[in-house]
Amino acid sequence: MHARREQIFNLPIVTKALIGALAATQLIVAYGPVEFSNWLLATFAFIPARVTLEGGAEYATMLTYFFLHGDWTHLIVNALALAAFGTPVERRFGSARYLLFLAASAFAGALLFLALHPYEIAPVVGASGAISGTMGAIVRFAFTPGARLADKRRNPRTPYDEESHSTSLSQLHLNRQAMFFLLAWLAVNVLLGVFPQAVGVSSAIAWEAHVGGFLFGLLFFSFFDRAGRHALSSQ
Repeated sequence: MHARREQIFNLPIVTKALIGALAATQLIVAYGPVEFSNWLLATFAFIPARVTLEGGAEYATMLTYFFLHGDWTHLIVNALALAAFGTPVERRFGSARYLLFLAASAFAGALLFLALHPYEIAPVVGASGAISGTMGAIVRFAFTPGARLADKRRNPRTPYDEESHSTSLSQLHLNRQAMFFLLAWLAVNVLLGVFPQAVGVSSAIAWEAHVGGFLFGLLFFSFFDRAGRHALSSQ
């Protein structure tokens, strides 16, 4: 008998493909011709002032900034976060809805940043806004008894849909684990924004985009949730 061999990188297809695309883009930016790298950054990075003043095709950069990163450390951190948080969300939503969800989360993150800094000229890059969306989605289901990543012991005070195994927004405050994760995440991002030096990070972190993506994932989880939509259609 042979023991079953598990894959080292047992990631779903979209998450795996996106990590590969992020790495390939960073290789081009870091080691490609300087002129071409500069063109990529100038064309596909999200620059709020350019969107505000020019509009039109510039709105597309509120999606394409996802693929660009400041350096390899930035990329590696985001790739690990996408693997960790994107995997359970993709497996729950399905590949197509997950891809749409990431795009919408990235756009929501850029939109909040644009609303707060409409004339900012510094380019915004990175997948963090979209990844934050997956973290917001995880609040809605990963801590719910009966769902993936959840504790198997059911807390009778935590209501949830028996079919979709997710916690509704109205009942979220009863789920202590979910609320702890939510509040801790918000606290960390407030620290990143208000006291970046205190936590040892650069002041260039676009924490507003993180918050925008997270809130989108939290609030619009049910719209993308395959199990939840099935439960609603069967009623």
